[in-house]
Amino acid sequence: MDYNVIGKAGSRMGTGTMIILDDQTCPVGMVLNLIRFFAHESCGFCTPCREGLPWTHQVLLDIEQGRGQPEDLETLAYQIKYIGTMGNTHCALAPGAMEPLQSALKYFYYDFKQHITGGRCPYH
Repeated sequence: MDYNVIGKAGSRMGTGTMIILDDQTCPVGMVLNLIRFFAHESCGFCTPCREGLPWTHQVLLDIEQGRGQPEDLETLAYQIKYIGTMGNTHCALAPGAMEPLQSALKYFYYDFKQHITGGRCPYH
């Protein structure tokens, strides 16, 4: 394991956390909770973190509460690309915050779509 090999695989060395959800837990709600935490923890020094994390939180909140629009998924993908890229922020907080969102969209895309097309969280 080294930084270059892991980077080429599309990941980063970091805390190495793993989140496991059961089939009764909404992945959109889970990632919303994480983004809320990271937005609160931002020091506010750099714009992507200060403005981007609260914006990402609001988009996820809209999706979770049934106000999501199909274009919100594109917005989240843009946020992942912009905020999630090391070097666009002063520290690794915002890029680290984008990792769970990126994984959630990759593995639970259908759940995000269900929230948007159904106009509500299917887990509640």
